Amino acid sequence: MQTLEELKKIEFKKREFRLQSAKKQELILGKRKKEKLNITYVMTWTGVCGGTKIILEHANRLTKLGHKLTLISHDKRPDWFTIEESIDFIQVPYGEVLCEKIPRNTDVIVATYWREIYECVEQKIAPVIYFEQGDFHLFDLEKLDNRLYNYINKQMQTVNYIYTVSNFAKEKLKEVYNVEAKVIPNAVDDKVFYYEPHKENIVPNITMIGSESAEFKKIQNIIEAVKMVENKGYKLKLNWITPTEPVKNKDFIAIVNPQQKIIGDTLRNTDIYICASLYESFCLPVLEAMTCGAAIITTNNGGNADFIKENENALLIQKNNIEDIAVKLEKLLDDKKLREKLAQAGVETSKRFNWDKVIRDIEEYYKEIAEYEVKG
Repeated sequence: MQTLEELKKIEFKKREFRLQSAKKQELILGKRKKEKLNITYVMTWTGVCGGTKIILEHANRLTKLGHKLTLISHDKRPDWFTIEESIDFIQVPYGEVLCEKIPRNTDVIVATYWREIYECVEQKIAPVIYFEQGDFHLFDLEKLDNRLYNYINKQMQTVNYIYTVSNFAKEKLKEVYNVEAKVIPNAVDDKVFYYEPHKENIVPNITMIGSESAEFKKIQNIIEAVKMVENKGYKLKLNWITPTEPVKNKDFIAIVNPQQKIIGDTLRNTDIYICASLYESFCLPVLEAMTCGAAIITTNNGGNADFIKENENALLIQKNNIEDIAVKLEKLLDDKKLREKLAQAGVETSKRFNWDKVIRDIEEYYKEIAEYEVKG
């Protein structure tokens, strides 16, 4: 029996072969504008991560606006995030062509990762939109050999519509693949992440979010910086929220794969949130921490440039610099007024990223595209 990795390699080769004759999707304007849409999201991954959470938010909120949503994936139905009961979830076994299971009455198809873009186009069902949330293929090009770059580039060239979550990601799409993209930012779930004054912690709470296996997030740097500060006599509590069990730091009592409510509660009790990422397409955890009233220490990782203002709502740190993290952490621990100023400014900033507005922008974008039909 073939392993999952073997099946993935076979699927990749089949897609790569079909890409040799790939052409851009041809569309023609239809006869009527549709108010209620059948929307299918094609998902590579349904496990715990920020990108998956955003897709599921889209699905839930578009459903509440009256649209019919279908999620389709080789992966299992997510059990860590509650999705609306009326949403159809189709799990396709590995070995079968994923996109052949897209419902024929779909008005728009949203490919959520580059792997499936052309496979969506091939079905000739409806206009295909590529939703780019960023990954190594935009920000860590050393991981791309010529074969993989050509594969991704050809996928990108087969669609007419691409949108992404930040101006940084938009610029990278143009720079690396020479494609244009619309920007519709992410937003914060105000039912889970909201401001609520908390009593000052006797021992300051520091929080970070991310898996140690995601090297670009530099979780280890934050751990080392906190240790440096503690060695100077500061008493701190470090909360680590991670989707995976620690391996390098097995003795650390981390919050592993928690429900969203636990993340919100943890951030509301956080004094200082630290992000040391080398790059991010949007950096939603920072925005969620701001919403909950934490003072922010972060790198300028690109994706947060649309909402981070140095010394106004955050302190910026140099990338891959443990000592600088420690210096900025000490600064906030010693200066309560600065900490409170940054936290309050962060709360105000986060109000601009409201799901009610964002989902209406997405809805209107989909409606415009749904006016087109596949030619032929």
